[in-house]
Amino acid sequence: MTTTDLLAQQRADREDIFDLVRHERFARDRGDWDALADSFIADSYIRTTWFEGNAREFADQSLDMAVKGRHSKHPIWPIEARIHGDRALVESYAEIQNRSTIDGVEVDMTQHCRFFSRVVRTDAGWRFSTFEAIYQKDTIAPVNPHDTVPIDWNEVSELRPAYRIWAWAMTKRGYEVPQDLLGDDRPDLVAEFYREAEVWLAEGSTDSQ
Repeated sequence: MTTTDLLAQQRADREDIFDLVRHERFARDRGDWDALADSFIADSYIRTTWFEGNAREFADQSLDMAVKGRHSKHPIWPIEARIHGDRALVESYAEIQNRSTIDGVEVDMTQHCRFFSRVVRTDAGWRFSTFEAIYQKDTIAPVNPHDTVPIDWNEVSELRPAYRIWAWAMTKRGYEVPQDLLGDDRPDLVAEFYREAEVWLAEGSTDSQ
């Protein structure tokens, strides 16, 4: 393969991976649960504030969450894909947007984060091997500006700054939110996470996904 051909292949792979990133979040928001699960390899790993497991389980539990009335949207902007052989790392800026009613008050919440995945080339095209978030900050505001957000700051002040409002709101819905997730307030965890991802990428094959 010539240098020109190699560069063209890398550009095509990058666009395919970015399409995968956008498609997976769109499937999640649209409620296309089979398409969501199909964005991943079978032996996948996903970790979020409320979930840890594989893609099929994630799709099923996302459906259950939707049936219970929690609907979030996930705008996403892929920013980097680094490809080595049949492996790649992809990172995207993202938001998780949610409108909920808490103690009778309608509120809008936004979680700012970056989504990070290991991706592998398969016979069906590029697919996610992992999906994790690096949390940055979150906000909450009443839909009616005359309302007061029903939040006791004493309940959230000791939680992780990167996702404390999100954790508080999810806990009120009965979910358990770990306090050891990746976040910009824990650069030590993020640095180790990146190091492990770079080692995986350098191996450059799909033998150990």
